[in-house]
Amino acid sequence: MDSKLLEGVFDIVRTHFDTRGEGKVREWRTVEQVTEALDVAVSDEGMDASSLLQTIDVYLKECVNTQHPLFLQPLWGGLSEAGFAGEVATILANTSIYTWELAPAATIVEQELVRALAAQAGWPQGEGTFTSGGSNANMLAMLLARDRMFPDAMDKGVDGTRLAVFVSAECHYSLQMSAHVLGIGMEGVIKVATDHHGVMCMDALQEAIISSERTPFCVVATAGTTVRGAFDPISKIADLCDEHGLWLHVDAALGAPCLFSPELDHLMAGVERADSLTWDPHKLMGVPLTCSTLLTPHKGALAATCSYVQSAHYLFHVPGEEYDLGRTSLQCGRRVDSLKLWIEWKAVGTDGWRERVERYVALAAQLEWMIESDENLELCSPRVFTNVCFRWLEPGLAGHDLNKFNEAVRQEILERGNTMVSLAMVDGKAILRPVICNPAANQSSLDALLAEVHEVVAIIRAE
Repeated sequence: MDSKLLEGVFDIVRTHFDTRGEGKVREWRTVEQVTEALDVAVSDEGMDASSLLQTIDVYLKECVNTQHPLFLQPLWGGLSEAGFAGEVATILANTSIYTWELAPAATIVEQELVRALAAQAGWPQGEGTFTSGGSNANMLAMLLARDRMFPDAMDKGVDGTRLAVFVSAECHYSLQMSAHVLGIGMEGVIKVATDHHGVMCMDALQEAIISSERTPFCVVATAGTTVRGAFDPISKIADLCDEHGLWLHVDAALGAPCLFSPELDHLMAGVERADSLTWDPHKLMGVPLTCSTLLTPHKGALAATCSYVQSAHYLFHVPGEEYDLGRTSLQCGRRVDSLKLWIEWKAVGTDGWRERVERYVALAAQLEWMIESDENLELCSPRVFTNVCFRWLEPGLAGHDLNKFNEAVRQEILERGNTMVSLAMVDGKAILRPVICNPAANQSSLDALLAEVHEVVAIIRAE
């Protein structure tokens, strides 16, 4: 059975890769239809190889085709052959990366990639760890900031309700999750006003820090906000953090790859002054999900925050202490997510990352121009990166009714399944937000997207 199953799976994989740009992005199904198609219930009796292969094939057909050139909804997309090969090797090795003893090759690979990513941020002696996602990287950063403010927190605890972290009003929701987990509470997440570009206002940040009734300990700058793709001014925020003695974390889960490009790295000017950085290679770099990192220039900070691992005498031994990556991670069992990034980097080189992010931004700029050239469409926020925010201007509608119309447009697009874009709110406007971060996206993708919007509007009008 094992041989037949594996050979069959490889055939399915080959077919899936060969046809990934064909058909629809998603076949619209109800919950009941998907449940029935999958025959989802488990049973006492096992299946033979043929039945299992059929089940896998059905599962893939019911999935969203995230490799399609018109998959433009989230901050990630596509799947490269090199990254996929790295993922296969990761699964085949089936190791957990908490000790050198168990993961010698993986340890060396992860250390090299942490060094390479940190160097891009201007930290030649930086350290870091791969996390289970950008959300957990942000939480770890906040934990490092808390521990610097309260060095005894690990042993004695700390009243988190006394603390305040300052974030952009358009920050990622994971910062609220982090405050919840760390006992700070969401009331301790002080959202700072942004300007009409979605950029954090410095006067508002200064006032929020000075007037806070809590103890400020951290500021989070966002480099590539989820909706607009806006970049907060890191250098100016660093000045305020220096003035008030605060930890500066940069959530660059989306925007960090602009550091590869001399044309775009100005967007993250000052990042070398930060205390920590979130970087998700599974976003613009096209590495298979999940691949996220938390980086810091402070040698020993991660080891100090995770020093409780010393009690795990059943895992951590000498020699090898200086290589045990479990000593700098919140996780014990941890996948080797660095391997697929390493294989992809080996395949494309640093120049390949530069070319990729510059191509994405060029495509986004082209889409911006196409929208501004269309009298039926409104660009709802100035574009600075790969996110494009726009809506349909229906004659005779305004305010809430225009929002409802654009919500209906997006729902019809979703159900037709030819493309996928996000629905979001910008300055009270319901907008469509494609993001150009899929390696398969091209000019034809942009043409097809706007043609789909026009066709859907015609359908809605005719109803």
